[in-house]
Amino acid sequence: MDKSAAILIVDDYLLIRTHVRQVLAELGFLNVFQADNGKTAQDLMRKQQIDIVVGDWGMPVMSGIDLLKWMRTDHRYANTPFMMLTAEANPQSVRTALQAGVNAYMIKPFTVHSFACKFMSMLGVQLETAPGPFARQGMSAPAPMPKPAAAPAPVPPAAAVLPESNVIGLDAPIGERVKKSTVLIVDDIPTNIEVLAGVLKDDYAIKVAISGRKALEIADAFHIDLILLDIMMPAMDGFETCRQLKANPKTAHIPIIFLSARDGTEDVVAGLRLGAVDYVSKPADPTILKARLSAHLLLATAMQDIKRQNELLIENARLREDVERITRHDLKSPIAVALHGSQALLASPLTQAQREQALMIETAAENALEMINRTLDVYKMEQGSYQPVLQMFDLGEMLERVCRQARFTFDSGDVTVVYDKPDEVMCLGEPLLCYSLFNNVLKNAIEASPPGGRVSVHIAPGYGNLHVMVDNAGEVPQAARERFFEKYAPSSKTGGNGLGTYSIRLMAEVQGGSVSMDTGHGRTRLTITLPCP
Repeated sequence: MDKSAAILIVDDYLLIRTHVRQVLAELGFLNVFQADNGKTAQDLMRKQQIDIVVGDWGMPVMSGIDLLKWMRTDHRYANTPFMMLTAEANPQSVRTALQAGVNAYMIKPFTVHSFACKFMSMLGVQLETAPGPFARQGMSAPAPMPKPAAAPAPVPPAAAVLPESNVIGLDAPIGERVKKSTVLIVDDIPTNIEVLAGVLKDDYAIKVAISGRKALEIADAFHIDLILLDIMMPAMDGFETCRQLKANPKTAHIPIIFLSARDGTEDVVAGLRLGAVDYVSKPADPTILKARLSAHLLLATAMQDIKRQNELLIENARLREDVERITRHDLKSPIAVALHGSQALLASPLTQAQREQALMIETAAENALEMINRTLDVYKMEQGSYQPVLQMFDLGEMLERVCRQARFTFDSGDVTVVYDKPDEVMCLGEPLLCYSLFNNVLKNAIEASPPGGRVSVHIAPGYGNLHVMVDNAGEVPQAARERFFEKYAPSSKTGGNGLGTYSIRLMAEVQGGSVSMDTGHGRTRLTITLPCP
């Protein structure tokens, strides 16, 4: 099976689908579809050929077992591998799934590694335990996969070995988790507690406290999902209890519903200002009370899910930034060697064919270097976190290389690039960043020039700085002039993304320089100012 195999994840819980998709990506499968119930999956499979299905058992509208039974009666999916993910661990459920034609049965919760092993084993590939998700040593050779009779779905080689520690499937769907919530009832009158506990005990786990002090101890020691809090209590009333609960980081997130015979406007407002989510007057109607509890528990659980997902996204973004930084750092060295080597060759006697090959190597290395420099740098410059490594370098020599590359890249007589290299002109900046900056400037100037146009580059000294002027024929459209250096500025250039001149400005400013544009009378000049010693 190649890595383009179409895989469908069917589960009514978004986090399960997200985690399973991430594991499949680690294994090399990127062609992944998702559905939140069996009926949605069935509709998708009628339109889109699917090679492998990973599905939950219990889902609304259509269950996973019903989806599996339908697949086995459809000639397109009679032999399609199906992996069942379920919390159903009893032997009868396993027998039912086997009789329906399941290929693998995975009980929730499960670890990343156990899922990966069972998934790949279903496809005929064996994985071995490894200490980390990116380890590749010690893997067993993939076993040949038996070819199914219909709808063959190719199997990829094991692309990654995954850790044992990450657990998937611990969280049930939000509706099931709310039913297992723990409610703390706080009231100094035992009969009130008995009445409330009797109303709620069939739906929630109940804990009770007969004083504010005891409520604080229980909330600090146990997991509490919601607190029903009376206001009128001796020693410590409900308002003070709420104030202390919200002051404790460990209990501040717990939703509090005030339950009291004091239903005056000032009491309701005072309770809400302290951080309560609702206020119910005694005696409470059981139906209304249960509806309000359910609504607030659903909201609180959803907010916790969002918080966890945000934390996961932040961590993934941080990991991606770290990986990109390491990759960029590791790639720069070999590319710099190729660049310097090609330039050394160009300075020596070469045949015409050899010179063309050396120029091709130089151009490819410079283009690769520019792409690496610009992957993450623009974002860091926007955030103010980019720290340039300033050093002395010969700006005139650098511009000569940029112009030479431009002439080679735009191998045409339509536009002429003119540059007279001055004697040593030392500049203070980051050489690689400046190379990307001027390469971008010259590329834009050439692309903006009409056929037969002329692009000229020259350096002028300033007071404590240097000015590089790049002139080209053609004017910037009137509508684009005011926003020329802004992000996503309008441009008449085909295929432009509105980031070229914006990144030029950022690259200049982050090195203590500036950039300006002057256009009119059939010409456009870009002036880049950089500091000099």
